[in-house]
Amino acid sequence: MKKTLLLALAALLPLVANAQHQRMNAPKWLENSVIYQVYPSSYMDSDGNGIGDIPGVLSRLDYVESLGVGAIWFNPLFESGWIDGGYDILDYYKVDPRFGTNTDLVKLIDECHKRGIKVLLDLVPGHTSMDHPWFKQSMEADANQRYSDYFIWSDQLPDKKAEDTLKEMLASENPLQDTRGKWMLADAPRAKYYMKNFYACQPSLNFGYANVDPNHPWEQGMDEPGPRAVMQELKNILAFWFSKGVDGFRVDMASSLVKNDPDKAGIKKLWAEVREWIDTNYPERILMAEWNDPKVAVPAGFDVDMDLNSMNAKNRRMYFARKHQANGGAYFTLNGCKASTHDLYGNAYPADKVVQDDPAEVLQMYFDNYLSAKDRIKGIGHFATITGNHDHLRLNTGDRNTPQQLKVMMAWVMTMPMPILYYGDEIGMRSLVDLPNVEGANHNGKERAGARTPMQWDGSKNSGFSTCEPEKLYFPMCPEWTPATSYPMYLDWKKNGGKTIAAGEITVESQDKDTNSLLNWTRGLIALRKNTKAFWGYSDLKPILDPAHPYPLVYTRSDGDETYLVALNPTGRKVTVNMDKINDLKKGNLEPVMMAGKGSYKFGKKNDALTLEATTAMILKIR
Repeated sequence: MKKTLLLALAALLPLVANAQHQRMNAPKWLENSVIYQVYPSSYMDSDGNGIGDIPGVLSRLDYVESLGVGAIWFNPLFESGWIDGGYDILDYYKVDPRFGTNTDLVKLIDECHKRGIKVLLDLVPGHTSMDHPWFKQSMEADANQRYSDYFIWSDQLPDKKAEDTLKEMLASENPLQDTRGKWMLADAPRAKYYMKNFYACQPSLNFGYANVDPNHPWEQGMDEPGPRAVMQELKNILAFWFSKGVDGFRVDMASSLVKNDPDKAGIKKLWAEVREWIDTNYPERILMAEWNDPKVAVPAGFDVDMDLNSMNAKNRRMYFARKHQANGGAYFTLNGCKASTHDLYGNAYPADKVVQDDPAEVLQMYFDNYLSAKDRIKGIGHFATITGNHDHLRLNTGDRNTPQQLKVMMAWVMTMPMPILYYGDEIGMRSLVDLPNVEGANHNGKERAGARTPMQWDGSKNSGFSTCEPEKLYFPMCPEWTPATSYPMYLDWKKNGGKTIAAGEITVESQDKDTNSLLNWTRGLIALRKNTKAFWGYSDLKPILDPAHPYPLVYTRSDGDETYLVALNPTGRKVTVNMDKINDLKKGNLEPVMMAGKGSYKFGKKNDALTLEATTAMILKIR
């Protein structure tokens, strides 16, 4: 009897050992949705203090609904120390007073839901503010208090490199807003140093080390009490806001939580645990990663990972040059990816310092990376394409500065499988450099302030954003279609009576009723995506790449029943593609759906071609 029972138990052990949570597919509403990102300090000011707030967003929800987006993602709304634009958290359970109250946020969520719009908040799980009560307690000499092991403390630095880097950081103009190195001097009763996660003012929360070094006494394993307590705190935060109606979170620096984790085994384990907990307790809630590696992020538990355009990203040269170049160096430029002659500050750029990119190679690199990731995660999650965000320059940057140019680029983003639209990009808001470094917007030469300026609503004072005096605005704004690239250049241009390079102001009011505006072009693209399965998240994307003719950019989108052709020419010259390059055209004729610019096409005879005039976007249905 005992032997039989033991054999039965032995047979079950492999099943128990191999039992894993079955990853749920991303919610279906994501498939045809566009996510709209809002930087809350800059969207709408309701009380005249120059800073946006939740009641301000509430007053503009009819506009958001008119865009046709499926969700709003808000940058951090939690109480903050405001050294890093809200990413230095003081209380994860409380709305920052500058924005309103928790009740204001719940009302906003309810009003969004009435309009069929989901609400996503921004979660910062990797670090807090140095003034967070958890960190303040952990600084105390008694190392056995509730929050003592929520952070990583040490009386020694790991090596000479860490020592030298810390000296450099402490000698900088503003050490608390410095990203160099991993350690910050504290001289607290607890220990001499703490580990930071981004800026020095942001101590790293202790989720543990995937590979503990026995020679480093500060390192704790992921399953030790301290890291497990932090993990539970993360779940508590999620549960609190899910119970208030929040539909999901964008997770800041999602891959940074577990330390000494070169193969990402630890971070994958962490997020898989969170995913299982969410699926069990709060199904249909989403997680969206700031990771830029969907092959890892999505299987680990994220519904969306985004294709960031940071300096070394595979998609960087689709948007911008390798450096701050003003009139070239990217695929979506009038000069067709040629190197720039000057930077965004107006300085001549040395030719020997610029790397000349081949547009055909830029496209190949982009699609090799994008499609390999998309194929890997198909059916369980999405790889998002962004117009921009709070950390990067806007689409309207440098010499890419007219509505027609922006329409071409907007057509690309909105016909990709998972678009994210950054507030203001739908009207072409201008990104300038050399703006004031407000609340840590700019760091180590990275210009982020230009993407955080107030939303431009109308032609009234402060473009309708706030009733305050202009000098009290959170950031200054630029409502003109201007050739200026830096803020000082813009002020000089205005003072000297500079003429705009396109009709009308960059405001919602000036574009709302104009059928040819960028705003209504964007609305049309969002509606097309929402109502056409061929453009949904899991539908096929096939680029037609010709190394000898990198322009126009041509690709098809298909759900198996319907197929659409997208052709984009961002350059300042006419370009043509032969129809025989496009295998899908064997199915039938072309029917125009949307067009910005001028183009023509012939089909049915040998050597027929698709021709696009300068800065033209065409979307056609293949019959």
